[in-house]
Amino acid sequence: MKKLCYLTILFLVITAHPLISHGLTGPKIFIEAKEFDLKEVQEGKVIAHTFKVSNKGDQTLQIQRVNPG
Repeated sequence: MKKLCYLTILFLVITAHPLISHGLTGPKIFIEAKEFDLKEVQEGKVIAHTFKVSNKGDQTLQIQRVNPG
């Protein structure tokens, strides 16, 4: 039983090594400020704010949907 446990752990370490050594690849979204407080707004006044979004990953980031809160 002990031998089986050691073999299982060894297998997991060997198979996970490429993922750990090379890191995970793909797009990684980074948003500087995720919230913006409008405070009090007068009725009828137009408010605009720009959220800075960047890709810290190594593949193209595709933003397919945005849900305003």
